[in-house]
Amino acid sequence: MTKDVFDVLIIGSGPAGCGCALSLYRKGLKIALIDKEGFPRDKVCGDAIPGPFFKTLDRINPHWGQMMRELAEKSEIRSSRAIFSNGKSFTINWKTYSYNAPRFHFDDYLRQMTIAETDTKVLPSDRLKHITDEGNYVTCTFASGQSYAARLVIGADGANSVVKRFIPNQPKGDMMLAASVRAYVSGIEGLEPSTNECFYLKNYLPGYLWIFPLADGKANIGFGMEIKQNANQERLNLKALFLQILKEEPLLAARCKNMEYLTPIKGFGLPMYHRDIPISGSRILLCGDAASLIDPLSGHGIDYAFISGHLAALQAIDCFTHNNFSDSFLLQYDQAIYRSLGPDLEKSKKMAQFIGRFPFVLDWFSKLAQNKRLLHWFVKIGRI
Repeated sequence: MTKDVFDVLIIGSGPAGCGCALSLYRKGLKIALIDKEGFPRDKVCGDAIPGPFFKTLDRINPHWGQMMRELAEKSEIRSSRAIFSNGKSFTINWKTYSYNAPRFHFDDYLRQMTIAETDTKVLPSDRLKHITDEGNYVTCTFASGQSYAARLVIGADGANSVVKRFIPNQPKGDMMLAASVRAYVSGIEGLEPSTNECFYLKNYLPGYLWIFPLADGKANIGFGMEIKQNANQERLNLKALFLQILKEEPLLAARCKNMEYLTPIKGFGLPMYHRDIPISGSRILLCGDAASLIDPLSGHGIDYAFISGHLAALQAIDCFTHNNFSDSFLLQYDQAIYRSLGPDLEKSKKMAQFIGRFPFVLDWFSKLAQNKRLLHWFVKIGRI
């Protein structure tokens, strides 16, 4: 059994892990990246890549931002439309375009760019089993029996994070969770190639059904809603509920009657943002889904994952500058996350809770949004 020593070991090579590795380039540190899966691999998701991802990447290195924009398997999104049960809708035209890109391609392209453009050492795929605190470093032991030593570990290993288990004082009891199902399809009537559509149906709030266009007339179609913790039956029935909605909901039935499934319907669960979840510990930082940085209203998290990876890198640099990896010093990272991302996430959490309690408010809002001036004001202050 060989034990290699790294300054920073990043566990997980999705947007959070790559964001951290890119931000640590040329900082004089020995960086390693490892993932439990081989790439390319599918990641069940809505595939929407928000503008803040590109803004953050441009700040790190404009050349890298341009490289990601050259990904072939993407659709440029210029607007989003919200459709309500009463048939009313409104459309927001975005000043900063976003993209839809299947995570199979997007994550692999980002990872390959990280490997090609930095000196990050990529380790063979392996699943983390245990982290042992050795005093001046930690030892990470993997399923293969291989172990690596690192002065700092970045947990970017997703919603079912193993790294997270080694940070004490994780909250117990009911947490806000979401479950979703998704499929790739073709043949949706009236598909607009540059508009994401979200259907807010009064019987399934807080949650929504989405149709996100992809290249060549294809689309990512899915449905997600809040569930109670340990609600296994809700998870099992979500696929059936999704199919029922597509068949019976008047807003969708006609458009989806000739729809062809290109992939099976797959499900996934996500822990929604919660302020009380600790995301740092002695020699450990969490980012992305591992840190529950998922928007409670929309369910998106790719931009938050990448931004948190960048902030984790900044904290790592501070740790090495001061030679301090204590849990009290690393609390600076928690505070940086809450300053940067917390206000928007807290706002979304409160809105999701409010809509869940008073679903009729969406009918009122859908009528109010027909006033373009009021809609512009709501968008400007970030209420929707």
